[in-house]
Amino acid sequence: MLRKRRDKSILEIEGNYLTSEKSNIGFVRFMAIVSNCIEYLRYKYGLSFYEVVKECSKELIKRGIL
Repeated sequence: MLRKRRDKSILEIEGNYLTSEKSNIGFVRFMAIVSNCIEYLRYKYGLSFYEVVKECSKELIKRGIL
């Protein structure tokens, strides 16, 4: 839980409901980072978007993050 809080504070995402302009900007930053990571992995491994998301989800579940 501490890691999630730290990550939220670094990205300036407040709370769970994105109620302020500052937290909305943080959410957009986070989504841009995720999108860039997916694009990088697609290019590096020659996978489709769906395959990258599926493999990342499996890994997150395996590690107990999701």
